[in-house]
Amino acid sequence: MAESFLMELVSQYGYLGVFLISLISNGTFIFPVPYLIVIYYIGATGAMDPLLVAILAGLGATIGEMTLYFLSMLGRVILPAKYKERVEAVKLALDKYGPIIIFFFALTPLPDDVIYPVLGIMKYNFVKVFVSCFLGKTLLSGIVVYAGYYSAEYIATFLGGESLFSSVLAVLLGIALAIIVLKVDWTKYFNIEVVRR
Repeated sequence: MAESFLMELVSQYGYLGVFLISLISNGTFIFPVPYLIVIYYIGATGAMDPLLVAILAGLGATIGEMTLYFLSMLGRVILPAKYKERVEAVKLALDKYGPIIIFFFALTPLPDDVIYPVLGIMKYNFVKVFVSCFLGKTLLSGIVVYAGYYSAEYIATFLGGESLFSSVLAVLLGIALAIIVLKVDWTKYFNIEVVRR
């Protein structure tokens, strides 16, 4: 059902449709839409340039994921001061490895929807989040579109669709991660002194 809607977007709008399906699919975190199946199919048909498809799908997916980041930034306003200090400690700890972690989550089947709300609450550097996510999502889309392009018959059964179970699991993991970031006094573990404003 969702796949047919996405295919219709691509058939009507071409490359713009690739961007739109990726944006819509990654902007809807409660009911994820399996856009990678469509990206794979596009590769399998050979109707579009795989490199351009990968870049547009990566850009659309990244912008879609940023909705979680920005919505979560609003949540920081209501955080009590002691939690803000803990969040700042995690933010400082992520300065070194944050982009690598974001890239890895965006590239792999790990539920990356769980990290963007936490990064938004932290007000983690937007450019680092965006670039890391874009590179990961573009590489993921590139792998999928080229897999379709070169081996349509063999990969089709591997991709499958996303289930309600995986969506619920991603939401629960996100909540658990947010609770951990807020409840743990990270200054003890990272030897970080947070400057109070």
